[in-house]
Amino acid sequence: MSLPEPTTDQASQIADLDEFGYCIIAEALSQDDATALRERISTQAQAERIQDLDFHYPAEAEGDDVNQWVYQLINKGDEFQQLALHPAARALATYLLGAEHLLSSLDAHITYPGNKSMPLHADQWWMPQPVAPGTPHGRQGDLTRTSGPYGDPTIATVPITPPLVVNMMWMASDFTIANGATRIVPGSHLSGCLPDPSRHYPAVPIEAPAGSVLVWEGRTWHAAGLNTADHPRFGIVTYYCAPIMRGLANLTYGARSEVRDAMSPELLKLCGFTPWNSYGMTDDPDASDARAGDDTAGRLD
Repeated sequence: MSLPEPTTDQASQIADLDEFGYCIIAEALSQDDATALRERISTQAQAERIQDLDFHYPAEAEGDDVNQWVYQLINKGDEFQQLALHPAARALATYLLGAEHLLSSLDAHITYPGNKSMPLHADQWWMPQPVAPGTPHGRQGDLTRTSGPYGDPTIATVPITPPLVVNMMWMASDFTIANGATRIVPGSHLSGCLPDPSRHYPAVPIEAPAGSVLVWEGRTWHAAGLNTADHPRFGIVTYYCAPIMRGLANLTYGARSEVRDAMSPELLKLCGFTPWNSYGMTDDPDASDARAGDDTAGRLD
């Protein structure tokens, strides 16, 4: 089986997503741009640790106090916002999710030497399984990351849920086996199940040069790798979701006011400030830009 290689050809990227659940965009960023992003992330990350503003992600490897997430990059530089708007990224998000989709989160993930290996998981763990009419259904609000169902990464023989999210890892440094390159289980997106945490599955480490983008859809099993090198690995995640989904990050609440005021109409829409078929409205369901609560009518006499 010939696994995906970095490519600039969009048709090949789409074919890889369909068959393997992931693809690699080649040369999405120049080496200079990748270097500038890496330096910017490093500066931000160090400052947040000094000021005790670095927060650990609960799904990270248990007990791992080495790796670092830098959250809400929407507030931390225009260069990060431009990644979310990048035409190559938006084209693949449109292919998987449709022309209308949202930015679910914009964060950086740094794996440092001495980290712990992240367990394999799928981002779309919260989708109930399809059921036949009259069959008891799984209640979405009761699901947890340990709800399953677990199984093998082989093609399902029954209907499965479609992808509702897609993740994109922008490589601000070279991704290698040694520095903890993201691991993928090819074809797992068609299994309709999640990886059993008690089992070992063969996963492929995705090695590619800085400036590449690893794209995987929400059903694909993946994890960050173990960093045994002498340097950190820097990646930026642009995570997209269907327009009806709740985002991983609360961008409409979390965006700083000065950042929101400077956003382009395209970025405002991508971040969820525009109602979709009236969902997400604050007063006018047809508004092109939902108004903040303080700007809407309160109690009137």
